[in-house]
Amino acid sequence: MILTVDIGNSRIKLAQWQAGIIVARKVSSPADINLATTLDALFSGLDKPSRMLAVCVADEKKRQALVAWVARHWQLSVEFMKTEKQYKNIINAYDDPGQHGADRWAAVVAAHELFSAAPVCVVSAGTAITFDFVSEKGEHLVGYILPSYVTMHRALLGDTANVIADLSMQFIDNEKIPDNTSDAVNHGLHKLLQAGVRELCSSAKQILGESVKIIITGGFAETILNYPDMPKMHHQPDLVMQGLYSIMMQSQDQTES
Repeated sequence: MILTVDIGNSRIKLAQWQAGIIVARKVSSPADINLATTLDALFSGLDKPSRMLAVCVADEKKRQALVAWVARHWQLSVEFMKTEKQYKNIINAYDDPGQHGADRWAAVVAAHELFSAAPVCVVSAGTAITFDFVSEKGEHLVGYILPSYVTMHRALLGDTANVIADLSMQFIDNEKIPDNTSDAVNHGLHKLLQAGVRELCSSAKQILGESVKIIITGGFAETILNYPDMPKMHHQPDLVMQGLYSIMMQSQDQTES
């Protein structure tokens, strides 16, 4: 059994693999701030894996907490994936691939493998909302980053406590004009994100052609999918895990050969 772990800025997710297939998933709550307690709950009930594969875009504290937990409980080393200039026929556009988030790179790899006959626009909707365009030949052409709902809300109001409360307010497409600050901010930010996502997906079609497949993943994906007048999107919640697994298993095969 192999475990893949995605350590983000707001959540930690894991997938349990057997024979190349995900058989179980778990995710921590954004409110879980005690790392030791979070990891205890996340790994509770799991048998010791044969390998632990991870992608981390969070701070070093979270990375080291995972390393320490796995070493203490399972006597294993954590194998962290890094963004490379090339994976198979997929070429990263960044001059310095290290500046391209490892989770984004994993999503790019997985999306290209899923839709290898078509160009793809990979939308990763998490702490930030990122866009990566990839041609059908595997050439990574461009990337864009939008701020998340939480980031913009905090910038406007500067109140972290209210951010958590307002995140429970789902986007509702109606013509009622907000009559209070909380609703005005909430609806305004959703409309801004709706317009931004739609515009960048339109850019993907202009650059890559009408055959482009738009793939979306991340914790904010379902909210975006509920926005009206959006282009057709393929929701792939496990995209980062799939790319992480493919890259790390290929790396092991190359090492053994």
